[in-house]
Amino acid sequence: MASSNRLSLRAIPGLAAVALTLTATGSLAAVTPRAPIVQNAAHIGTAPTLRHGSGSQDLYLGNIGGGVLLYSTPKNEHEVGDITQQLPRVTSVWVDKFGVLYAFTDNPNAPYETIEEFQPGAVSPSFSLTLQRYGGIVAADAQQNVYAQGVNTQGQQVIDVYPPHSQQFANEYVVPTVGPMSVIEGIAFDSTGTLLAGIVADGPKGQIGEVFRLDAATGTFVNLNLTKAFGGMIATDGAGKLYVAGGQKISVYAPGATTPSRIVHTSAPIITLTVAANGTIYVATYGDRITVYAPGRGRSTNSFIPQAQVSGLALGPG
Repeated sequence: MASSNRLSLRAIPGLAAVALTLTATGSLAAVTPRAPIVQNAAHIGTAPTLRHGSGSQDLYLGNIGGGVLLYSTPKNEHEVGDITQQLPRVTSVWVDKFGVLYAFTDNPNAPYETIEEFQPGAVSPSFSLTLQRYGGIVAADAQQNVYAQGVNTQGQQVIDVYPPHSQQFANEYVVPTVGPMSVIEGIAFDSTGTLLAGIVADGPKGQIGEVFRLDAATGTFVNLNLTKAFGGMIATDGAGKLYVAGGQKISVYAPGATTPSRIVHTSAPIITLTVAANGTIYVATYGDRITVYAPGRGRSTNSFIPQAQVSGLALGPG
């Protein structure tokens, strides 16, 4: 999918959704990327100051122009750190419960795609995972197993699971297709720690979204059959609610529900999102604006524009 010399719309969660939203037919349209933000190659980064227990929470921003920025939340968001060493194009970020940062990186030279792991407060990676598949999305579970989205040699959409600090995946799960141009657009875990995969595809009237849950007994995915799912970008909160985003809508589902309890409308097409344990939504939209929605609210009174071309969002431990 993503490679060192071309920008794949599907390589960045939500970018394909932007292209689909911008067309009346639902087919992919060309999106002209802006010039990348130039990073100083000699810059090794500014060590972030983590604020666990202070009432603030760290928001990590993956930058397709290079590096990962760190912002303070929840009020008066401002940059507090810059992690750029050895990170050219970042397509996805994840932070586990221990505060370890995982950055999916698209490199100009071999190895072309890696996941770089950073210990809390570090600006240099402690481990570099060389991926066996081309992809663009990363996640990690409570045991620090790393999940990487990719495409296998049969052209199937897969999620590979790498044990901690291993260069070989232990399991590979094939994710079902749901229509033309069907790709994985999001990875998350439900309240039991079970793997969820969000899919987006072209439909007869525009893009469609589906969410699948992994059946651990069979190693196959089961469709949750959600209604009014408009894309495949997904996140969960501490109460077990599921957030499914696509186009300019975020559908929110109570645990076990298939119909959304509410739908949040954004002002521009969604690139990516993350959700805090209390239900606060952070969503990056086309134009590089990040908008914050308080728990249960459908309108936002807080947004900011970071110094980055945002490709991924992740919250550190609260």
